[in-house]
Amino acid sequence: MEKRRISILGDSISTFAGYTPEEAVFYDSYVQWETGVKSVEDTWWMQVIKALDGELGTNHSLVGSMVSGNLSTSAMSYERIEKLGTNGIPDIILISAGCNDWGFCVLPEEFEEAYRTMLHRIKEQYPHADIYCATLPEGKQPQGETFFNIDSTISKRVYSDIIRENAQKAQVYIADLANVQEEYETVDGVHPNKAGMHTLARMWIREMKKFICK
Repeated sequence: MEKRRISILGDSISTFAGYTPEEAVFYDSYVQWETGVKSVEDTWWMQVIKALDGELGTNHSLVGSMVSGNLSTSAMSYERIEKLGTNGIPDIILISAGCNDWGFCVLPEEFEEAYRTMLHRIKEQYPHADIYCATLPEGKQPQGETFFNIDSTISKRVYSDIIRENAQKAQVYIADLANVQEEYETVDGVHPNKAGMHTLARMWIREMKKFICK
């Protein structure tokens, strides 16, 4: 039986040097050392792929990318969506996006329109793929400097609600990480360290198995 090809559409949390576009990597050699995420096997997404006995298609994740914004770096862009099939048409697409829209205070109505557009375009491009959309999990806030000033942001729950609503309307799967009520360890409130990657992977796997095991 052939392994299922799994592609990822994400932001910096899902990057890793040598596997994602080299011009926009967060987990480069320095950050790998700093976070303990030293091998691609430590990333949340590779752990999920292995747990599902799948194979990596394309991981098109970029530092700083949002779902919204009519840019080539936006998750809703045709360019990025088309690249999910670079190494063959994916059987499964994992979408881990929206954290930067939240962190940079994109208006909820703008995020909603962008997320809806993204899902429409992905379904149009890959009509037979199983699509999983992750809501926004909570990162454990470390002492000291954090990546986003969370005091000035809208509640993450607002963006997770938008993701749920649009995934339901598009009839795709929801990996409801926000509803797990478990924080993942981070180096800055957003980006996971090695332990945080394991937590995210476990959350993803648990959510996906709700549908795969039916």
